[in-house]
Amino acid sequence: MARRLGIGGGFGARYGTITRRQHIEILTGLRSKHECPKCKFKTVKRWSVGVWLCKKCGYKFAGGAYAPITKVGEIAARATRGMMSPSTLSTELDSLRAGARVAPSVAPISKRPRTRRKKQVEPTETTVEEDAGQANEGQPAEQKSPAEEESPGQSDTNN
Repeated sequence: MARRLGIGGGFGARYGTITRRQHIEILTGLRSKHECPKCKFKTVKRWSVGVWLCKKCGYKFAGGAYAPITKVGEIAARATRGMMSPSTLSTELDSLRAGARVAPSVAPISKRPRTRRKKQVEPTETTVEEDAGQANEGQPAEQKSPAEEESPGQSDTNN
């Protein structure tokens, strides 16, 4: 018997291809991360049915059961912003009930979603020896003669 993998693998040959594909699309969209409407990071996850939570800024908002933004929600947002007349609103809602696709909202072009920045490594602090060496930079360094640089175990034989 063939082994079924993936989200829809548990269904086997049951329920038909189209139904299994729709189920897989809904679940993959549900489990993926979405863009936060407040901070624009892709960190929104589903909290419960219709409730979505941004893990970055903590913004909790209501949305659809399977997606944070629904088609009816887009129409309502455009209507509240005053971007459409009441007759256009009723026409769009009627076409949505009939099964037509809704045009995307006419919002200004937004930038691509921001991603989290990686922390920068801070430079290490200088040691006490380096600080002492930097303090004496303006003064001439003392130079020892080759006789003084010899190890203390050696003594002069000329005495």
